[in-house]
Amino acid sequence: MNILNDWKIVHAKAPDDGRYVACIEGKVASTNPRFPGSSVIRTSYVISYEMHDGAMLVVTARRSEYLLGKRHPGEYLSEDFLKSFLSERVNEPALGFDAECSQIIAYAEDEYEAPELLTGTPSGLAGRASASPK
Repeated sequence: MNILNDWKIVHAKAPDDGRYVACIEGKVASTNPRFPGSSVIRTSYVISYEMHDGAMLVVTARRSEYLLGKRHPGEYLSEDFLKSFLSERVNEPALGFDAECSQIIAYAEDEYEAPELLTGTPSGLAGRASASPK
């Protein structure tokens, strides 16, 4: 999991409709072998958050997840500010399979007659009158 330290909120407006969006800039420390040290990054805009063991996990528009660590000393806005306009992501438990309400149709393979691919005539319609409108 990526952890953002010395993070601060970068304010921006969406180019398409001018709504307020927030990106987060900070030092990311991860277990990625391509980036052994911490790197300063700016995320894509943040779309939601989730509380994770008492810390805030933010989700970006590109579906990246960052756990917010220590805030930058000059940043006066806190996690509560992000909560004021972001939606909270809630992981709901997966529902079990309900065979009675499903749209799956079961059939025995030997009873099913597939349409003829080369002639364009379904096997079951050979010999029947044409169904074209009059």
